Amino acid sequence: MTVTLKRTENAMVVDRPDLVLKLAPQIPANGMRPTSNNRNRHLLDVANAHARTRHYGEAVEILQSIRACAPQWLPNQRYAQDILGLVVAKRRTLTPEMRSLADETGLPL
Repeated sequence: MTVTLKRTENAMVVDRPDLVLKLAPQIPANGMRPTSNNRNRHLLDVANAHARTRHYGEAVEILQSIRACAPQWLPNQRYAQDILGLVVAKRRTLTPEMRSLADETGLPL
C-alpha cells in the first residue's frame, strides 16, 4: 500500500492528475485509519486531481469527507486551501458546502 500511495503522490507532483485518478482506486478505503495523516494526504492528492480535471464536485466531496474524519487536521493544511482556492476560482456561485470549507481552511472569499 505504501508503494501505491507514493506512486500516487509522485503522479501529483509531476502534474499527472489523470494518473492519480487511475491509481487512487488501488488504495483500499478501509486499509488505513480515517484519521491517518497518510490517508488524508492521499485524499488531498485525489481531491487536487479532481479539481485539476475540472471535477469540482468530487473535489469538494473529498474535502468534506476529510473534514468529517479529521476536523482538527484539515484547517492546518495549506494544500487543502490551495485545492479549494482552485475550485472557487472556477465557479461562478459557491455552494454552502464550499463556503463552509472556505471558512474551515481559512480561504478568503
